[in-house]
Amino acid sequence: MNIYLVVLIILAIIVFSNLAMFAAVRGSRGAKFDWLNNTKAGFSQPFKKEDDQLSELRQRVKELNDEIQEESQ
Repeated sequence: MNIYLVVLIILAIIVFSNLAMFAAVRGSRGAKFDWLNNTKAGFSQPFKKEDDQLSELRQRVKELNDEIQEESQ
């Protein structure tokens, strides 16, 4: 009896995992799930987001310094 229970559990796991994979693939078609390119881009430029934020901050500080210099003249 135990061997039948084990076989049934293994069969249920296989069927469930196949259904889950099928649902994931069908659901990702519309979302353009491209994890390989996203991961590659993340590894090639790990600090891009932070660099962009610092660039914005530098630009804003430069603008404020220019405004201050214009007002003082």
